Amino acid sequence: MEMNSKVIVGIDYSTASPCICVSVGDDYDFHYLTRVKKLVEYNESGKCAFNGYLLPKTKDFLSKTHQYAHIMKWAMDIIDSYTIDHVYIEDYAFGATGKVFHIGENTGLLKHKLMRKSIPFTVVPPTVIKKEMIGKGNAKKEEIVEQFIKETEAPLFSLLDTTTMNPASDIADSYFICKYGMQQ
Repeated sequence: MEMNSKVIVGIDYSTASPCICVSVGDDYDFHYLTRVKKLVEYNESGKCAFNGYLLPKTKDFLSKTHQYAHIMKWAMDIIDSYTIDHVYIEDYAFGATGKVFHIGENTGLLKHKLMRKSIPFTVVPPTVIKKEMIGKGNAKKEEIVEQFIKETEAPLFSLLDTTTMNPASDIADSYFICKYGMQQ
């Protein structure tokens, strides 16, 4: 490996569009779940590789718990395919509204599995990631994606053939979580 000998993982975890960024030397592997079939593909741009996987529709699961277990298994399969030194997970946005208990259950399964497999992990508040990586603790999704494109030179929207913020913002978030972890 080049400059970075440690393999650090940054995870922007959610119930609908989680993304995992793995530092591999000076390169980054991105793995994201999406419900949009055209985004289920593999792309490369410079030091970035993007892997999209299809997340079945909620109605295809027996329960929310089954859906969360599916997402956790997907995440662990990816993590297990690398020799990981440390995982960084974005903490809950405490000002968030909506299905916050669902998010907690979903993330709790992943944390429990990481703990059971003795994979070290750290939870970092989103404001810390934004402040440290973007320079503004309250940076908007568009600003984060713009900074990601600037740093990686990956033309994210054209590469993914999309104009929507998902999975672009999830990819950017996971990148900055990973980058933050690499500096720890």
